[in-house]
Formats: sequence, C-alpha cells, structure tokens
Amino acid sequence: MPMRVGFVQHRMRLLQEELEKIIEMLPQLGVKKAILLNPLYPGTIEPDTSLKLVMIMDDDRPFVRRPDFFYSHLSPAVGVDFFPYTPQELDAIGETDSYLSRAIQQGEIVYDA
Repeated sequence: MPMRVGFVQHRMRLLQEELEKIIEMLPQLGVKKAILLNPLYPGTIEPDTSLKLVMIMDDDRPFVRRPDFFYSHLSPAVGVDFFPYTPQELDAIGETDSYLSRAIQQGEIVYDA
C-alpha cells in the first residue's frame, strides 16, 4: 500500500505522543512497570502500527478482562495492544523460552516505578 510523503514521521509522532500520555498516567493506575515490545523508529512504522505494551501490576481480574481497564482509563487515540501481567506471571513467563519471553527481554522498559 503506498504511503503519503511524510506519513512515517507523522505516524511515529502520533505513536510517541500516545506513549508519553500513557506513561504519564501509569502511576495513578497502579502500574509497576511498562515494557514497549515494538520499537518506534523509521523502518518499523507502517499504516497499521500500534503500540504493544506489557503492563506489570497486581491484578486479580481474569487475564482476558485486564486490557479493558487500560482502554477505559486511557482511551488511546491510536492503536494500542495492552498485555497486562502480574509480577508473578511475568516471572513465570521469564522462565520459559517462548516468543513472549524473548519479546519482553528485548523490549524497552518505558516505565519502572
């Protein structure tokens, strides 16, 4: 799909602005750590690029209900995929050799309380 001139820079700016807005709100939401799984630099941005964030926090809700908390409190203006885990779940993921474990290890910590 052809992209208009300057689209990559525009999309990257939108994603970075949304990431900054999200990071600013994390202390109020009880998040202990946030990890950006996808890098935001030219060559990685496409028309459908979204933020992919692992959120670490204490939470007793079922895993499938946890992203709703972030969508309802943050109302992102661009595509964001939230992957909320408890610290215990993150430790268990770290003990595996899975795609998710490697992605988290290679991700960028964007917030650490």
